[in-house]
Amino acid sequence: MNTSVKPSDGVGDTYLWLEEIEGHRAVAWVATENERTETFLQDATYRADYKAALAILDSDEKIPFVAKVGEHLYNFWKDAKNPRGIWRRTTLASYRQASPDWELLLDIDALCASEGTAWAFGGAIMSPDRSRALVSLSFNGTDAVEIREFDLAAKRFVPDGFVIPKAKGHAVWLDADTLLLNSALTDEHTTDSGYGRTVRKWHRGTPVESADVIFAIDKSNMGVWFEVNHRPGSERIVYSQALDFTRMLFFVEPPGGPRIKLDLPEEISLSLAAQTLTVSPKQDWTIGGQTVPAGGLAALDLGRFLQGARDFKTIFTPSPTRALESWIETRHGLILQVLDNVRTRLLLAKPAGDGWTTTEMTDLPANASIYAGNFGGERDPDLGKDVLLTITSFEQPTTLSLWSGEAAPQILKSAPASFDAHGIEVKQLHAIADDGTRIPYFLIGRELSKHSSPCPTILYGYGGFEVSLTPSYMSLTGKLWLERGYLYAMANIRGGGEFGPRWHEAARRKTKHVAHDDFAAIARHLTASGVTTARQLACHGASNGGLLVGNMLTRYGDLFGAIWCGVPLLDMARYTKLLAGHSWIAEYGDPDDPAEWDFIRRFSPYHLIGEGKNYPPILITTNRTDDRVHPGHARKMTARLKDIDSRVWFHENVAGGHSGAVDNTKQAASQALGFAFLRRTIAGEKTA
Repeated sequence: MNTSVKPSDGVGDTYLWLEEIEGHRAVAWVATENERTETFLQDATYRADYKAALAILDSDEKIPFVAKVGEHLYNFWKDAKNPRGIWRRTTLASYRQASPDWELLLDIDALCASEGTAWAFGGAIMSPDRSRALVSLSFNGTDAVEIREFDLAAKRFVPDGFVIPKAKGHAVWLDADTLLLNSALTDEHTTDSGYGRTVRKWHRGTPVESADVIFAIDKSNMGVWFEVNHRPGSERIVYSQALDFTRMLFFVEPPGGPRIKLDLPEEISLSLAAQTLTVSPKQDWTIGGQTVPAGGLAALDLGRFLQGARDFKTIFTPSPTRALESWIETRHGLILQVLDNVRTRLLLAKPAGDGWTTTEMTDLPANASIYAGNFGGERDPDLGKDVLLTITSFEQPTTLSLWSGEAAPQILKSAPASFDAHGIEVKQLHAIADDGTRIPYFLIGRELSKHSSPCPTILYGYGGFEVSLTPSYMSLTGKLWLERGYLYAMANIRGGGEFGPRWHEAARRKTKHVAHDDFAAIARHLTASGVTTARQLACHGASNGGLLVGNMLTRYGDLFGAIWCGVPLLDMARYTKLLAGHSWIAEYGDPDDPAEWDFIRRFSPYHLIGEGKNYPPILITTNRTDDRVHPGHARKMTARLKDIDSRVWFHENVAGGHSGAVDNTKQAASQALGFAFLRRTIAGEKTA
């Protein structure tokens, strides 16, 4: 036996050739599978659904979401005339109007036409004087971007300006003629996870290759990131050295001063917008004679902390049903976004005496998701006063409101209704996991209280990386599924962040399977309660959620009538060798460690496929330009399922990146295809 062979080597895997993203044989195989799936699913009803979905995505009435920098509000907009989108700006006074007066800055479709490249807009970072921007452009939605200097007044890229070639990474302005960047341009500057290993200082007029390395980490680390704070009185660089996906080291560096490593636990989140160091540990942290609980929030003046003080003041303490999701710093205090049984509550925290007081913000809906974001104020020494609130729920269209610390939030924009929500009800239910834990899920559908017979139902989940699934407006799902009288369920399984770090920790590495077992418990609850039957129940998940539903296929196939699996991880032996996979070892484990492979193989769908199994039908989708989760996972799983004559359909877009949303046509087509598959399988609809 050759003991040097590791699981990630793929020895014995007859489908390694499908990992060649642009390989001639692999591309031909994809074309054949795409044609087979399109022939099966793209009927008249699919075409009607595609048209309906595209109308929603292209609607002129949808909210133009904005970010405020200086006196301008910036928006990126896609519609039928501008499928790749336009970058534009306006003022707050104009934005308040029904039809704002937009100033066009950059037309991505025109750029694609002029350069013959399928660019997608990846965001922009303003210069200190806000006269220029660093514009990120990705090829067909990849995470890797090319970064170019853009003149906002002239509305063009700066001739002989800053240009950073395509790579994963970002850049920010140190001053008008100096950038900091971490772009993974060469192997020397790239970690094993594919992210930036170094931070470089690049001066105008010099080659990017000559930029000085000012911060470097080991290649085995995940990556290094940084922020430059230009706020008067709080000028500093903050470096974030990611040891892996959960552990981080932080360093602060004032102008002309020494770089100082912050004496903090490795598993912690922080904010440092001005002079207060605000932290949320992932594990209980005993410091200064007290314990800040995991998922709690505490604060201390940065200057005192650097001088050795450790008397943090606790601001928020979680409970079994209340978890801190995020927070922002404002002139009015800290705004805490708290999940209370998976519904958002906003708390305003202010220093008071020797501690902090928190009060719940009123005049906000009780059963919704509410996202609070700073609205400008990035250069205000006393922090900004304006807060943008995005409010959304399953059945109510999204609204955008402005809160300035006085009176109730003022609605700025409201989205139109995308589907007929008459009679739509939302229930929060609970299933009991194998260990007795109550696992919540939402059930959404028309007149739930009157349902007397089982109904076709989709169960959606994710269960990883401490990501919370919360209510959001179901514009496409509502139109293509709920309007037909079918049901939808969203699972809040362990591995997510709905109940804080403990919820995530319960389904990570050796216990990753717990997330999958929780999901299966919900499936059983849906059938046992008469909501649906196994034949009428489908599951849907993407990315880490694709791994989840891949396990439903191979471990719990008897619970489902169909499976929709998007941009998935499925080969857990090879995942660390494929694109960004190495960065997820903290979540799943290392397959090349024999002790860890022993538990990983138990949730690796690619290795759990068995001869003679009667698997439910599955649709597996991916994107060729996904440079985060390798399309080889989806391709190889499909090929292996075809070997055992399983009912599998596959579709790969040639553009879209991991999100698949490079333009509205691709997103509409993907959604219509998935719902066509579910209509044919669990809903029993015939070809139209």
